[in-house]
Amino acid sequence: MLEPLKKIPKEQEQHNLGREVSMVFAVQLLIIWSLVRVDITFGLGGVLHALVGMVFIFLPVFVLDRWGKPYARYGLYFANPLPELSWTVAAMLIAFVPIFFVAPYVWGVDGQTWSLNWPKGYPEIALAHLVIVALPEEFFYRGYLMGRLDDLWHKRTRLLGADVGWSLPVQAILFALGHFLIDFNPARLAVFFPALAFGWLKARRKNLVAPVLFHAASNIFMDIFRSGLGL
Repeated sequence: MLEPLKKIPKEQEQHNLGREVSMVFAVQLLIIWSLVRVDITFGLGGVLHALVGMVFIFLPVFVLDRWGKPYARYGLYFANPLPELSWTVAAMLIAFVPIFFVAPYVWGVDGQTWSLNWPKGYPEIALAHLVIVALPEEFFYRGYLMGRLDDLWHKRTRLLGADVGWSLPVQAILFALGHFLIDFNPARLAVFFPALAFGWLKARRKNLVAPVLFHAASNIFMDIFRSGLGL
């Protein structure tokens, strides 16, 4: 006769979950760092970003499947795009307008006039921002990572209509570290702030459609904005 499965103590379950998240973050970082080094040394024929995107998607899929976790629990499902688009547009207005007027002073080009200057390679690059950059990164950081951290820390605080916990700042810190540790460029740590916005959207909308759209729109906006200033 089969013996009943023993219930794992809560402390042990939290320890296992914390170890899982730490290991997954470390593994993806090691793989991506290795891919970047290979690309620098030998060249990967322009497929580096696609390979990195695959790491961000297939690694959490492997882990969630291993433990039998439903994707929808972590916001990994396709929601009605129209409401999510309205949230994305609202986020764009709130974020992009101040950046347009303040960033030139921060960058030291406040005396320069902005003019529309499409960077070379658009709209292909814009599509890549959506499919190869925003979608995989949101899948990993706001879907898997933030979702599993929510499983680890249950306490929530109401923030502008969204129930958020420690997962919100922690995923933003890890997002910034993930960018910084690839090439040790301190400027990459600035992605901490948009990661907070992406995470808040995930918490407010319970899915990844708006975070993905806003992430891609942010990258595209910064490309066009900087190009228009000659940066």
